[in-house]
Amino acid sequence: MKLSEIGIEVMKLSEGDRADLAAMILDSLGGADPNDSDEDSLTEAIRRGDELWSGAVKGIPEEEFMREIRAMRAK
Repeated sequence: MKLSEIGIEVMKLSEGDRADLAAMILDSLGGADPNDSDEDSLTEAIRRGDELWSGAVKGIPEEEFMREIRAMRAK
């Protein structure tokens, strides 16, 4: 099966299932910190969420975020 075919099938999944699949794929890549636990990730997510809600940091629109990611990947 070609990657493009897999992509088409993946997009048929619910958002939650796509998120789970993305997490599984990211976990399978080299460079992941083997010492990072789910608790560490949750703590970090909560900390970052608190920063956003408090106004300590400013979020960016999804379109801008995706544009920046694509630009980084193109390098």
